[in-house]
Amino acid sequence: MIKLRQLRFAPKIRGFDTQKLSQALKHYRAKTAWGLDIGSHALKAVKITQTSGALLIEDADIIEYPVFKPDVNFLQSQHIKEAIQIFLAKHHIAKTDNVLVSIPGQFVLSRFTTVPPVDKKQLKDVVSYEAKQQIPFDLKDIVWDYQQLSEQVPATEGIEIGLFASKRTTLDQILTNIVSLMPGLTALQVSPLAIANLIFFDRQVDGPSIIINIETENTDIVVVDSLHLWLRSITLSTVDADLVKEIQRSMEYYKSLTKEEVHFKSILLMGNRFKDANNVKFITDNFTYEVKVLKTLNNLKLSDKINPDFLNENLVNMGVALGLALQGLGAGRININLLPLEQIKAAEISRKKPYAMATLCCLALILVIQYIGLHIRINHLRDSNNYHQNVLQNIKELEKKYKSAETLAQTYKSALDLVSSIDASRFFWMEALDKLLSLIPQNVAITSINSSWLSADTLQTKDAEKQTTKSNFFQAKKASEPAKPGSSKKLLLMGIKGESKEPRMGFIEENVLKPLQKLSLFDQKVPAFKNVEIAPGSCRQIDRKNDREGCISFEIRWIVKSQDEIQSETQSLIPGTATASVKS
Repeated sequence: MIKLRQLRFAPKIRGFDTQKLSQALKHYRAKTAWGLDIGSHALKAVKITQTSGALLIEDADIIEYPVFKPDVNFLQSQHIKEAIQIFLAKHHIAKTDNVLVSIPGQFVLSRFTTVPPVDKKQLKDVVSYEAKQQIPFDLKDIVWDYQQLSEQVPATEGIEIGLFASKRTTLDQILTNIVSLMPGLTALQVSPLAIANLIFFDRQVDGPSIIINIETENTDIVVVDSLHLWLRSITLSTVDADLVKEIQRSMEYYKSLTKEEVHFKSILLMGNRFKDANNVKFITDNFTYEVKVLKTLNNLKLSDKINPDFLNENLVNMGVALGLALQGLGAGRININLLPLEQIKAAEISRKKPYAMATLCCLALILVIQYIGLHIRINHLRDSNNYHQNVLQNIKELEKKYKSAETLAQTYKSALDLVSSIDASRFFWMEALDKLLSLIPQNVAITSINSSWLSADTLQTKDAEKQTTKSNFFQAKKASEPAKPGSSKKLLLMGIKGESKEPRMGFIEENVLKPLQKLSLFDQKVPAFKNVEIAPGSCRQIDRKNDREGCISFEIRWIVKSQDEIQSETQSLIPGTATASVKS
């Protein structure tokens, strides 16, 4: 490899303009992003450019098309493709521009949960396991991403995570409509999350607030509470009593999720519906909070290239597009991207082509300068290269054989470990499951019982003296790597999920949690489980259809004590044992 810093160039080289090359590289480093909000009646586009010390809105446009019938999937309409073609004919998109497109909120599944306070290297694995639990689809059929909503700080119980997923079939429909934008497309973002990016960056609200964005087919409800975020999309698009009821219901549900009391301060209205003053008045009359409409921008400036009257008239309808463009410039707090991985790689390759071309030009110049000196040694280098290629090929073949042997040995070892673990644990499962099911009250239904072996090293140490981890999340091992019970570095993790017809958390704690904490096995004198707790965020109110009574879902997890722990605790109950141990 040739190090560029060690090369010396002649002061004058005919035909090579270094100033033009510098200008070209500077052009490719320019930061510009387009946000395209694809709605059911219009395409809304905004262009933002980052300059020294400010973000400028340089272009904006709205391309309308016929409103679709309620029973028609507008993502499959030819009107969207035609609108994209009209947009590309009117506006120039440079190869270096970031292009972000919205996904309507009703096509995206969102889940908010809390995971243990692990480091960044382990967080992705932990979230992947949580995604399998929270997303009710096969992960092969969806594209999903996550956002860390809270930082890891000392004395916190966990890290708040937002999970967002959409079916591949839905994404394929969107990508088919915007194929003309490839490969400049860099991200697919959820409409309500794009709105949140605008709110956070432009400081449109102060304190806990509700943002209502009404589209033609649905309404996005976004709750912004300091660092916390919650969203919901509903299939209502008319400003009436039903919409007010759903907004109030969403607010109450969010309050039930938080541990601290929430006092909302304001409501921010967005969307084409709120160009009508009567709709704004209807919301104002039905809520006691301050009601505002998106009419001005605080931290975004207007370029002299844009018509300010057009933007001011349509700003209420441009919130999603603005949030998308902000994310494209790295100014958005939420960086969810549901673009399939293969599309992301294609965009990265396309973006790196200019730099690759500039690098190739420099390398070509270097090769010309050094050609005479290298020509003498080229035959020797060719022979040497062939020799090393043969050596490298042999090494790769030996590596394949080694990995094959290692895999075979691991397979046999895993099988032996599994066989050796059966005898030691068969009576435990009969005893544990029998007693576990016997203590469940009649008005509580158990929907699932799960268990897994996990290495204690993967959990963050909560108590330095006990060397155990207090965590409300467990990562299951692969089936090909069963752990042997009783191993000093393996923990048996168990958990149950259930539903209670008694709508009180206190009932679950008194009649399920506490009996589990005291449960003993095989006539032992001490409890068999430790770290028995209700998984944070698992308790949810479930509303039944057809006038059926609702219930509360919950999840309880615990760690099974090892035989050594049980023997140690039993021994400590014998009078005089602890004293004798100290003296010895």
